[in-house]
Amino acid sequence: MTKRYNDPIEVEVENTQVEEVENGQPQLTPSAFSWRGRRYAVAVVLKYWREAGEGWDPQRARDHECFRVEAEGGVYDLRFDRTAGPKAQQWRLARVWD
Repeated sequence: MTKRYNDPIEVEVENTQVEEVENGQPQLTPSAFSWRGRRYAVAVVLKYWREAGEGWDPQRARDHECFRVEAEGGVYDLRFDRTAGPKAQQWRLARVWD
């Protein structure tokens, strides 16, 4: 069972530069995240994928890097919005798996 969220989160990454994927692996890897006042250390990245679409419409365009991570308390889907401006919240908690 899962629960969907779209909550802003603070993420600590191993590599601070957002770069293209090399050999199917992201160059930006979350090592910990903070959600609702609690810090979660990432034990392992279980899955990585990229969601992009509607690039023809700047108002609806999306380009997300998604990470399914195992951290204390469960499995979480984290989403990095590559189209968000520098002042926008770029990281979101997308889903929590039971």
